[in-house]
Amino acid sequence: MTLGVREYHDLVNLLSLHPEWQEELRRLLLRDDFLALPRIVSALAEAQQRTEQSVKELAEAQQRTDQSVKELAEAQQRTDQSVKELAEAQRRTEQKVDRLGVAVGQLNTAFGSTVEEEAASVGGVIFRQKGYRILGESFSLPLNGEGEVDVVMALQDADGKPLWALMEAKARLSQRDVRRWAQRLRSAGWQKRLAKQGIVGPYLPYHYAIRLDLGARQALEEEGIGLLKSDGEAMPPREFIIPSN
Repeated sequence: MTLGVREYHDLVNLLSLHPEWQEELRRLLLRDDFLALPRIVSALAEAQQRTEQSVKELAEAQQRTDQSVKELAEAQQRTDQSVKELAEAQRRTEQKVDRLGVAVGQLNTAFGSTVEEEAASVGGVIFRQKGYRILGESFSLPLNGEGEVDVVMALQDADGKPLWALMEAKARLSQRDVRRWAQRLRSAGWQKRLAKQGIVGPYLPYHYAIRLDLGARQALEEEGIGLLKSDGEAMPPREFIIPSN
């Protein structure tokens, strides 16, 4: 059956009067999957919106990551600069320490020589006052890794007998210094080394000191070693040390 124009308008009017017929007509004319198309499109639109939101959030996260990486790189650069500056400061410090070490070494050498020279000068005056004749110049004597004698003076007493004044010179004398010096003077091995150098004894043992600790004076008395200071003899030795060899 073919609808004419009038019948078509009548159908439209009826559908307008009966909206429920419109839905029925759609179900008759359209397939189920076509009817579901609006819902599918809506779901796709929502999914697209969610995807765009996820992409936006991912882009923001990437931007934050890039910013963090940039800040980390800047921090690393600052750290590298700090390490470089620290290394440079360390190098300058080491140079200063080296120069200081050289200066201290030179000072110790100069001061040590001065103390030894002063000890020899004071000793020369005191020994003459005691009636000894000084035979030649005083000298220091190294003993092949066994220390050294700071001041050695060859003397002769009033009877013409030879003897040797042996002095250890210290800017500051400690009890330990006294004990060690006394042990060396009485050591048979040490006396043999002295004898090989022509210093056969007897020995007149002395310490020369600018300052001394409280225990040093008592140790000197106990060991029988004499003490010379810049103003003269503070303590005479108790006796000569006779070599055992």
